[in-house]
Amino acid sequence: MSDSSPIVRTRDRDGIRILSLSKPSANALNAELVETLIAHVAESERDERVGGLLFESLTPGFFSAGFDVREVFAYERDAMSAFFKRFVKLYEALLRLPKPVGGALSGHTVAGGAFLALCFDVRVMAEGDYAFAVNEVKFGAIVPSAVTKLLIDAVGARVAMQMVLSGDAVAPRRALEIGLIDAVAPLAEVTPVALELVTKLASKPRGAFGLAKRKLHEDLGHLTTSAQPAAIEEFLDQWFSPECAQLRRRLAERILN
Repeated sequence: MSDSSPIVRTRDRDGIRILSLSKPSANALNAELVETLIAHVAESERDERVGGLLFESLTPGFFSAGFDVREVFAYERDAMSAFFKRFVKLYEALLRLPKPVGGALSGHTVAGGAFLALCFDVRVMAEGDYAFAVNEVKFGAIVPSAVTKLLIDAVGARVAMQMVLSGDAVAPRRALEIGLIDAVAPLAEVTPVALELVTKLASKPRGAFGLAKRKLHEDLGHLTTSAQPAAIEEFLDQWFSPECAQLRRRLAERILN
């Protein structure tokens, strides 16, 4: 299968569907990209020929820079609420997918991009001066509680606290040390290494794997955001607070000017 979509290209390799993010502006997440990814995840679940998913980036230097500063930062509350609920649908769809999901993180993976990567069953980062960061505190926002749970279960409560409260970036080797990722590889090998890991998981009995994955996420409380409107409203309240609004404007001006 091949898709020439301008923002997500696909190809199949040994039963694994590879979703290649190719959106201009560092694969920043906007409504179009989120909806495109939701559709691809749903199609991959239906297609019995697909044994797993692998996300990669075709944008040099970035896996994803997070929410689109030009578009998403300009949303009023109703539009942001609608967008964020669809983003929640995307990451819950990945957690519920009864097939393995991997990420070939070939560049910076920050903010909403880090949220997305935390939903992957395996993660491989490229060697080099790249960052994995949940840096919301630096522009006055908060990390949603469901993402915090994923982070805690990846690196432990103490390290998760340090990452969230400081917003500081984690380099690839440090990410491996703390369990945030599964491997570090040279840039040219990131996708092959991640593909190998996803393929190994896809070789497990599909029914047992899917059930085990769902039960783990249920037991760990990862599938609750869409059922808890208060958690979404809490995120939005801080997003539209005077503090965050001012810092987001400054960030947007710095990036766009």
